[in-house]
Amino acid sequence: MVHTVVGFRNKELVILEDEFRAVSDRFLLMSDDGSVGEKGLVTNALEKLILDGEAYDEVIAIGPVIMMKFVAALTKKYDQKTVVSMNPIMIDGTGMCGGCRLLVDGEVKFACVDGPDFDGHLVDYDLLMKRNAMYREHEQAHLCRLTGKEAAAVGK
Repeated sequence: MVHTVVGFRNKELVILEDEFRAVSDRFLLMSDDGSVGEKGLVTNALEKLILDGEAYDEVIAIGPVIMMKFVAALTKKYDQKTVVSMNPIMIDGTGMCGGCRLLVDGEVKFACVDGPDFDGHLVDYDLLMKRNAMYREHEQAHLCRLTGKEAAAVGK
């Protein structure tokens, strides 16, 4: 059985809904503002599933680092194996630039050559988010390809 919980800031940012539904035995759509699906975060839906008795062989989290951090914290609480995919932090795919460097269980890893998948309970998310913040100014200066708006305005 595959349960899929996806979350977006709002209705305008929803992508791949049909594809997710096609591969899911159960599909839950969440949005921060409630404009589509159920209002709330993916962690709200996941915790409800677990409390309702669902047990998972593996939870896979892919998306913003902050979301993966809180999914991993939640699943650790319920002793659920969790894999996070660090695809979102990869840049060149060779390990040369160091942009996807992270600490996993105290060891330096590169998502592009050592991953991209890691045990979600072993990633140092706080350090990773601090490193990613270095790029924030540059990211906000570009247009989002999904909305055509400046990245800083997406979701507002």
